Amino acid sequence: MKKVDYLIILSTGTGEGQEVSKGDIIEQHTNSPSMGGFGWNRPGIDYLVGLDGELETIIPEESPNEVDLWGIGEGKNGLTGIPKYLAYVGGKTTKGTKDKDTRSDNQNNTLAAVVNFYVKKFPKIQVLGFNQVPAKEGETNPAFDVAEWCKEIGVPEANLFKGV
Repeated sequence: MKKVDYLIILSTGTGEGQEVSKGDIIEQHTNSPSMGGFGWNRPGIDYLVGLDGELETIIPEESPNEVDLWGIGEGKNGLTGIPKYLAYVGGKTTKGTKDKDTRSDNQNNTLAAVVNFYVKKFPKIQVLGFNQVPAKEGETNPAFDVAEWCKEIGVPEANLFKGV
């Protein structure tokens, strides 16, 4: 496993209670724009936490994503280094019209376990929400305050992203 510099938490941006599978993410990210996809050569999420809290690996550790699919390296304060993307299913109201923290207790527990694992494995890693990425200013995803939540689950202050 290569050194990971950032653990970026995001949601799938889907309606509360709407199941999203690993296959759905792969299709959305790799299908051509004419088919409603992003047209990328690989998915932009490494791990997906389902509604029941199950963790699915989309990008295996031995095949890290070194291409900046989300554009986090763009701009004057772009992030450089290796990111891992951890997504939970949800992030919107049932109708999908507004942002909402839809994490279930099971999802929250899984997210916390993954975050704490990465902080132990990579002591200098920076944990942040997708909306904290400088190039993503104005984003609301993941629909909760990642820094505040990280403090609640005991992530050391040194591992909380403070900007570049």
